Amino acid sequence: MRFLSDAESRQWVAERQVSIDDRGRPAAYSANHHHLQFQLPASIGQFTALCRFLGSCLEPRASCLLWITEWGVWPSAENWHLYYRLRESHGDRRLLNEAPGHLLLIYEEAELVSFVEIGLLAGWDIHLIPHLTYGDTDTARVFISHDGWIILSHREESTVATWRTELQQRKYRLLSIPTG
Repeated sequence: MRFLSDAESRQWVAERQVSIDDRGRPAAYSANHHHLQFQLPASIGQFTALCRFLGSCLEPRASCLLWITEWGVWPSAENWHLYYRLRESHGDRRLLNEAPGHLLLIYEEAELVSFVEIGLLAGWDIHLIPHLTYGDTDTARVFISHDGWIILSHREESTVATWRTELQQRKYRLLSIPTG
């Protein structure tokens, strides 16, 4: 695992041809993707399973950028001790604002799940962007909003339909995708 500065995260995203918004962050919606939006589960007891599901939505991948783009929205929910201890266990002692990007390799699935779960509990905005080692770029994405919803995006409509079925079976509340 490597931690990337804001500038390094922007460069990583640009090299993979991921569309960005006017703030220099990955766009939550891309014209090249099909989207599915759903609400976070009411019970935090479901968060670990949700984080594992999100990781599976980004396969196959060689690496994944977990980019935290907003924090401090719900200060009472943030467990900085837990976050920094997990980060420190990977040899990085910088503050989140110094290196908000987390570059995880495929074998670091447990770390992906753990960092996403901490972000969900803290109410952070998080972008998950996978990368394949062989050519294909910007096939899938996940955006987690501090407002309690998630967008899953994929280039293939059939993949999004499979995710929809899976989320419905798990009783997640699907939301309408904003237009315009």
